[in-house]
Amino acid sequence: MAEQPGAASGAVIADRYRLEMEVASSPQGVLWRASDLLAGEVPVALRQLGPSHDQAGARAGWSRLQALLHPQVPRFGETIQRDGQLWLVREWQDGRTYLELLEARRGRQLVFGPGEVLLLLRQLLPVLAVLHGQEICHGDLTPANLLRRDRDGLPVLLDISWTGPGQAAAGATPGYAPPEQVGGAPLLPWMDLYGLGVVALVLLSGEDPAALLDPVSLAWRWPDGLRLDPPFRAALERLISADPAARFASTPQALAAFQALSMPESTGPVARADRTLMLVPPAAGSPGLAGPGAADPEPVEEVAASANTAAASAAAAAAPAPAAPEPRAAERRPPPPPMPPPLPALSRQQQKEEAVEGRLWPVVVALVVSAVVGITGGWWLLGRDTAPANRPAEQPRELTASLPPGEVDQRQQLLNRLRALQINRSWFLRLVDANLLAQFPERGGRLPNDAIEDAPLRKVWNALAEEWLARVEQLPPPLRRKLGSFSTADWDARQRQLAGQGVSPPVLRQLVSGNAQALLPGRAGADIPAEPFRQLWYAAGEQTLQTLQIEPIQATAGEVKALSASLGAGGARLFPIRLPAGYRLVLGVNGSPLMQMSVYNAAGSLLEPKGPLRVVSLPPVQGTEVQLLVTNDGVAPAMITLSLRADAPPPEPPPEPQQPPETDPGDTTAPPPPAEPVTPPSLPSQTPVAPSAPAPPPAATPESQSPASP
Repeated sequence: MAEQPGAASGAVIADRYRLEMEVASSPQGVLWRASDLLAGEVPVALRQLGPSHDQAGARAGWSRLQALLHPQVPRFGETIQRDGQLWLVREWQDGRTYLELLEARRGRQLVFGPGEVLLLLRQLLPVLAVLHGQEICHGDLTPANLLRRDRDGLPVLLDISWTGPGQAAAGATPGYAPPEQVGGAPLLPWMDLYGLGVVALVLLSGEDPAALLDPVSLAWRWPDGLRLDPPFRAALERLISADPAARFASTPQALAAFQALSMPESTGPVARADRTLMLVPPAAGSPGLAGPGAADPEPVEEVAASANTAAASAAAAAAPAPAAPEPRAAERRPPPPPMPPPLPALSRQQQKEEAVEGRLWPVVVALVVSAVVGITGGWWLLGRDTAPANRPAEQPRELTASLPPGEVDQRQQLLNRLRALQINRSWFLRLVDANLLAQFPERGGRLPNDAIEDAPLRKVWNALAEEWLARVEQLPPPLRRKLGSFSTADWDARQRQLAGQGVSPPVLRQLVSGNAQALLPGRAGADIPAEPFRQLWYAAGEQTLQTLQIEPIQATAGEVKALSASLGAGGARLFPIRLPAGYRLVLGVNGSPLMQMSVYNAAGSLLEPKGPLRVVSLPPVQGTEVQLLVTNDGVAPAMITLSLRADAPPPEPPPEPQQPPETDPGDTTAPPPPAEPVTPPSLPSQTPVAPSAPAPPPAATPESQSPASP
């Protein structure tokens, strides 16, 4: 690609990003490694799109990717327009692509083992499920676009397509994309599953897609030397099937299918079976590799030894040798096989076995002893517990049998990752143990040991450990190091400190519990969980408080108050609003679509549920304070504008006048006389009225006098 203006190494883009080197060029633009001069020169990735690209579509698609949050997907940053060039900023990831790993193994005649590929599929399918759930497709899944991250060994998706849903994506790598996508069909989730299946087949066989795909029928040829469990092979065939009815209906369905498969004993590389015999080319006249009597492919180490022996024999035959020393050499060791013609493969194998027979038993004994010591040491390390003294005692893990070597390797890899991530090993093991016992309460608190009948439970334990480790590694290193040492007293002190700033403990718990969903999925409510899960809740609380901003507001009766504030990426801002007693609050909040708001009263009760920014009118609340919480779920800072008004409560309506009771037409009883109107009291300023003359007393009647007569 021709160099564009401002696209030379050392150039500074937007007075912030200094270009270091060009990494790659593709139909999606030129990828640069750059340094962020405003953030301590941390490395970032910049993608450059020239005028020939669809810059408007890229900008729109990039805004959709900015909302994508997953630890195995790089963060997508801002867009910069300079001199006709569009620059897209994203997080840089250190590691090696799976294409580089595959090339390195090809040089050593190794490929990815079935256990290694199955683990990779289990780690990538959840990421694709998140993408597809947001109507985003990767569009170009290849080993070159998958990176194994150095700091934790997890696979990371690179070069995600910004093509919108229902649109065709250009630039798919031939062989990894299905024919429909190459033909210009709209991008759909099943195409990512197809590419993932091709990646798995390439890693397992070590062959490129062109060598595995029939050029005429476009059907996949299964390598002859590839041996997989039938369920694993059937699941892979569904990924790359050309029949829509045979494919997985969705990414979660594919994830469930691969999670149901049993994990092979080994999760490391294996010898490349189809290439091991090619190190020793057959001589003329010898039977072909597939002919009668052909031996099975030899291990890599044995083939290398055979190659060295054959090379030494050929050199000895070609060099002139004196005749006298030859009998003495024959006395010291058996003569090499005559060349030509060479001995059949079976005879050569027998000679090698006879040559090493005397040295085999010490090696076998050493391997057995080292395996026993390694198993015992591994279980001792896994069984160590530095829990507090008040923790209920658990049954020790008994060592009644030897574990398979592959399982021991898997446990050792777990310990290595815990050490690399600086995670408290004792707390993490208690976390996985507690999760396992919660799933199997019928065991009564008994953990699995190394007996053969507990093998299924050990596999469940290993799977749970991988899941919890993927969640814990999302935390920053300082918080990971503190896991296992958080205390209730520390959290209570933080609550008291924030209460002095107007943050009620219930609101704080609601905020932390919402942010802890990524670490403790499936947990509802704002209650603090029990140990050892409580440590993750405390870590989420510390991470939340690091980005929480508190700004008190005093509302004045009848006065509109407006303000603006900045909210960082992934941050939260709390506004304690004080109101006159008995007043109502009218509140309006504006900002980014990726922001959410919720409203609480002084006691922490929810007045307005969490949702998009909006206008709300609250009735008079109990107390004199309302707490507005605004969170930013985006990956870039944004501004919010807030306007509020305190309104006096409306006057109470006057009492309704009493209606006279209805009378019955047949009732002859006279209704009572109407009550005399009550004259309001005279004000002092009014002129006094002269009192009227007293009325004369009524005349006496006989009836009135009769009681008084003697």
